[in-house]
Amino acid sequence: MTYLKNIHCEVCNNEDPEKFSLKYELTKYSIVTCHNCGFVFIPQYYRKNIHYEDYRDEAVLKSVRQGNNYIKIRRHRLRLKLIQNYVKTGKLYDVGVGWGHFLYTAKLMGFDTTGVEVSALMYYYSTNDLHLNVVNDNFLNLNLPSKTWDVVTMWDVLEHIANPKEVLRRVHKMLKDDGYFVFQVPQIDSKVAKKQKEKWSSMLSIEHINYFSKKSIDKLLTQEGFEIIKIKSSFELKLFLMFTVLPWLKRRRRKNKTSNQAKISNSERQNFFNKFTRFPKFVIWLGLLAHDIIYKAMSKLNYGEEMIVIAKKKSK
Repeated sequence: MTYLKNIHCEVCNNEDPEKFSLKYELTKYSIVTCHNCGFVFIPQYYRKNIHYEDYRDEAVLKSVRQGNNYIKIRRHRLRLKLIQNYVKTGKLYDVGVGWGHFLYTAKLMGFDTTGVEVSALMYYYSTNDLHLNVVNDNFLNLNLPSKTWDVVTMWDVLEHIANPKEVLRRVHKMLKDDGYFVFQVPQIDSKVAKKQKEKWSSMLSIEHINYFSKKSIDKLLTQEGFEIIKIKSSFELKLFLMFTVLPWLKRRRRKNKTSNQAKISNSERQNFFNKFTRFPKFVIWLGLLAHDIIYKAMSKLNYGEEMIVIAKKKSK
């Protein structure tokens, strides 16, 4: 089988082709499971043409600028309040800043913030529009000082990285001895993922090469000198609107159930979400209140398609 060429597991280092099995076979790529440790991932064979430097285009930038930043700040405040249960304030480094709204919110809440973003367009927005301290580079190219940061964060980044062990080693080196690593990734053993299987449209993507479970992320973090303090289920309403509600509405309008999300551009998704941000302020306030209640309830019920992991550095 072609997809087994040069295959290896990034968690347990398994290289035996006979110890991998096909989990999902999709149109342009396959997803496999390692028999040794249970890690689920897209084989190395399919990763040749994945580039993140041009991850978004000018149309998406225009849509982001038209969005309501207050709503984005409120969403990230939930994340930061979780972090503040462990780190009240201090130096925070964000790997994969994206558009920068998390780092911007962290700055507003008193953290000393820096970060890195590989996408030139996202870097431009985060520095030009939000005036953040961000560098435009690949995280693995940077020579960052040791034992400097109180917390390092990654939001929806680790699933994109071909060599997660090297990333974790660098994060471990960056953190102070009592530092925390906080990140979010899609959860392959979540109730949503188990129910939807190969139709898990909001998360299954050629760009998402790693699909961690609680077991596999614990094994990887333990190997690299971290102790998991908490794993929290996360349900992202924005993703639900863009990847579930929008495709459903388009199918309804076209009366064509074969249409799918692949025909929807990133700018179209962002514009659809923006529609929910243009209501009167009191409606937005009520909507955000409802969002926070739903988010917390879904998390307590362990019903989310992603997981937020809080890990503490252990001395190696």
